[in-house]
Amino acid sequence: MNRSGHNNKKDPIICSCNFVKQSTIEKAITEGCDTLNKIYDETAAGIGPCGGSCRVMLQYMLDTFKTTGQFPENPRIKRRRKPPPRRG
Repeated sequence: MNRSGHNNKKDPIICSCNFVKQSTIEKAITEGCDTLNKIYDETAAGIGPCGGSCRVMLQYMLDTFKTTGQFPENPRIKRRRKPPPRRG
């Protein structure tokens, strides 16, 4: 959080449970964390009491870095809603 008590939009918190920022995760990946388990161990992201709701973002960051050598500008990918069940 910045001085006003808000998250810095340039370095958002990815794991709300453990307050792990995007820059912390990016640093871990660039320093050799090449699996989700290694990211969990190094940063404590993805292992909070919520059950790992940020894991989708962690995987997206990791996959993007592995394929492009860069991190996504916005790791908060939108989740697609499941369509309503068909009646009939």
